Amino acid sequence: MALTVEISVLGDIEMRIDGRPVDLGHMRRQFVFVGLLVDADRLVTVDQLIDRVWGPRPPDGARSSLYSYVSRLRSALGAVDGITVDRRPGGYILKLDDDATSVIDLYRFREIVARARNSANGESALALFEEALGLWRADAFGTLDSTWVNEFRERLRLERFRAELDRNDLLLRHGRQAELLGDLSDLAQRHPLDERLVGQLMLTLYREGRAAQALEHYERIRRMLSEAMGTDPGAELKELHRKILHADPALDAHDVSDASAPDPDARPAPAPPPLPMQLPPPPPLLAGRRREMAFLDDTQAPGALPVTVVCGLGGVGKTSLALRWAHDNLDRFPDGQLYVNLHGFAPSAPATKPQTAVHDFLTALGVDQQAVPSSAEARFGLYRSIVAHKRMLILLDNARDAEQVRPLIPGSASCTVVVTSRERLSGLLTTGGVRVVALDPLTSAEARQLLTARVGERRVAREPEAVDTIVAGCGRLPLALSITAAHAAGSPHLPLAELASELREAESTLDALDTGDFATSLRSVLDASYRALPEPAARLLGLLSAAPAQDMGVPAAAALAGLTPARTRQLLRTLGSAHLVEQPMPGRYQLHDLVRLHGRERTEQDRSEEERREGLSALVDFFVRTAALGKHLLAPQEILSDAVVEPTEERATAYGLTGEADALAWFTTERSLLPAVMRLAQDLGLHREVWRLAWDTHTFLRRWGDVDDFVGNRRVGLDAATRVEGPDAPTLRAMAHRGLATALIQADHRGEEPLEHLARAVAQFEESGDLLNQAHTHQIYTRFGLHIRDEEMALENAERSLELYRRVGNATWETSALNNLGWTLAQFGHYESARSHCQDALKASRDLGYKVGEAACLDSLGYIATRAGRHEEAVEHYHESLPVHRVLRDSYEEANTLSGLAKAHLALGEPGPAREAWTQALKLYREQHRTEQVLEIEERLRELR
Repeated sequence: MALTVEISVLGDIEMRIDGRPVDLGHMRRQFVFVGLLVDADRLVTVDQLIDRVWGPRPPDGARSSLYSYVSRLRSALGAVDGITVDRRPGGYILKLDDDATSVIDLYRFREIVARARNSANGESALALFEEALGLWRADAFGTLDSTWVNEFRERLRLERFRAELDRNDLLLRHGRQAELLGDLSDLAQRHPLDERLVGQLMLTLYREGRAAQALEHYERIRRMLSEAMGTDPGAELKELHRKILHADPALDAHDVSDASAPDPDARPAPAPPPLPMQLPPPPPLLAGRRREMAFLDDTQAPGALPVTVVCGLGGVGKTSLALRWAHDNLDRFPDGQLYVNLHGFAPSAPATKPQTAVHDFLTALGVDQQAVPSSAEARFGLYRSIVAHKRMLILLDNARDAEQVRPLIPGSASCTVVVTSRERLSGLLTTGGVRVVALDPLTSAEARQLLTARVGERRVAREPEAVDTIVAGCGRLPLALSITAAHAAGSPHLPLAELASELREAESTLDALDTGDFATSLRSVLDASYRALPEPAARLLGLLSAAPAQDMGVPAAAALAGLTPARTRQLLRTLGSAHLVEQPMPGRYQLHDLVRLHGRERTEQDRSEEERREGLSALVDFFVRTAALGKHLLAPQEILSDAVVEPTEERATAYGLTGEADALAWFTTERSLLPAVMRLAQDLGLHREVWRLAWDTHTFLRRWGDVDDFVGNRRVGLDAATRVEGPDAPTLRAMAHRGLATALIQADHRGEEPLEHLARAVAQFEESGDLLNQAHTHQIYTRFGLHIRDEEMALENAERSLELYRRVGNATWETSALNNLGWTLAQFGHYESARSHCQDALKASRDLGYKVGEAACLDSLGYIATRAGRHEEAVEHYHESLPVHRVLRDSYEEANTLSGLAKAHLALGEPGPAREAWTQALKLYREQHRTEQVLEIEERLRELR
């Protein structure tokens, strides 16, 4: 009689024969079992199996122990028909007969899911999905814990999650959403950024009569995507949101098609980038301004020029007018809206550079961060190409002068541009032919209307003389009136006459302003509001005024104030209620320039220098610690020298970044603030902190920043290093010299300056005996040698760095140096030697589990094989490299590899595969807006027709 066998890995690892458990032995033997089981019917080499059992550093007796474990596993499986472990040259195979897969829950799960997805009958498919998901008892592989097991476990979690989503879609198609609600809520907590899952939850809530909750979930993911990645939900989720808002009948269960689920193994087409919708919220009330709104409407009339400048003195309501008009006319801009605050008259920091603004525009338009050109002119050209013929609104707020604005104006008349500025921007008038609308203060009637709307008709009617005094004292400026009205609304029992008296007694002008035409009593308005604040809120306002930030997140503000984030958020709400802070986006707060100036005056009067310095130093410390954490997440292999003294004093706490995406989002959000924090640290004499910020921001700037920013950042770091004192000062200076040399080489400097900095760096590291930093410096020498095509310099330094990494014993850096040496040899035609080095590097990368290195080595080997005429070998290497890039989600390098693969196929006389690879590469290059590569491949494909 045949024995009943059950093998389970979707939970604890178990094997039962006729219901009786089989002892699979201790954990190492279970690793062997799982290591063979997941690749059933495929050869697993001895080296692979050792890596799966012991990791990259196995003990000396690992091979002999493995033979023993396999022997015992064979004995345990001896009574099981259809499952054997066969010894083959180089490794082992766990052989499964056709019927044997049904006894292993992992294979049964996959087989049932495949049947469900291929079923044309929805009810049958649902039953199959439920059967498959019922096989899971817990996370796969029980308590086994290793890098390899954890990676494979995560892949299986994803398989299960995708099956759950497919099952959910079927239930929704059949109107059975009530069965889903609990499970969907739990899943959404574990996967809060998965748009497909959130869409299922929204649809379920809507059908269950809970549309408000559905919309709350949309707002939550929109906010989380914005804060974590600086992006918006995709087109499908936006469309679902729109349909829920309009109660679209298509969302009813009977209107949803019962189309079969898509092939889960098919590579999904990338979603189009979401439409940019960057406008801040509109003002809740806009008093008057009918003539000016009509003027802006006319900019859309046929034949009208598409650029309008809204100008006027500070606080007159330029931004409010522009935002109100923009939100009222969103239907005119079906391709989206771009917004930037150019901070042209900010008292605390330089105005935003046009090349920085256009970088953010390109990101909002869907350009991959790594595909943003480094040169300013290339950025502007790409920006104009993308928005050409689009019907978009571009709102350039608070511009300083024409030169700041001109590069951001598209060449296409289909886009509407609105600029706000305290200046008329005469330079644009002469060259751009733009129209100007100048804002005056409100009329007395309009000012009374605004005040009435804020404090109530009865209160205004009771004290008409006081209202006249307030209107005059505020100079009929919307900003001053809004602040005063907020003060009055917050003190409902305060007579307006008393408020009017405060305004009369205060000074008549805010001396810190230098606009010349501002002769109103704004100081008196701000003084009255400041005195009405609780002491903690007034203190926070003063510290925010002293800080260099144009806008700031809650964690940074909490560090500045020395408070908890929760308490800081409460105080910010208090300041917001008084109209003394604004919230341009969720979680970010900013001060109007005039409020900042007044806050600085009061802080200098009311707070000690020591208190201000303590708060500002804590803010610097917050950014130092967070940047250091972010740098580690972006480049964990890059470590500081042991000679560098790390800060030990506990002050501010770093922002809780948890992964590479978090780090990238944080650096992107704070990119414009980081230079200001570095300047603040310089002013405070915190030179070590300046050096550290320059060091820890360079990885982000190198990958996604402007070349000029990268070089400037490194120069600031070097200047700070020369001022640092302490035993590690020579090391800091040497690292700063090397960092500047790296930036100069990336910026295409070919003169003596990079060599001078490298010479200083290597001399110091040799004097101190710092082998690791010597090796790093010789790597940069190699890069410079390649840059100027100096074979002797490049090869000599590549070999020296490899030697030093080996002496240090850093396996990851040694692997990278091996590949770099091979690449360098290939650049000068030494293909056989290059191939040998890169093959060694590839093996080392795989032994270490260093996926980035593995992909780089395979690409190097593909390039070398192509150059050496071994085109079949090149095809093989490129095919191996592609799945690694895809696991890493590195579509940028995937496109390059596909292009290399196409060239190899073409050299073999295989135009069909070459065309296929180039077509795939072209799709990725277009998504990444890599114009040069797109043009090249389009030409190649035309030649193949």
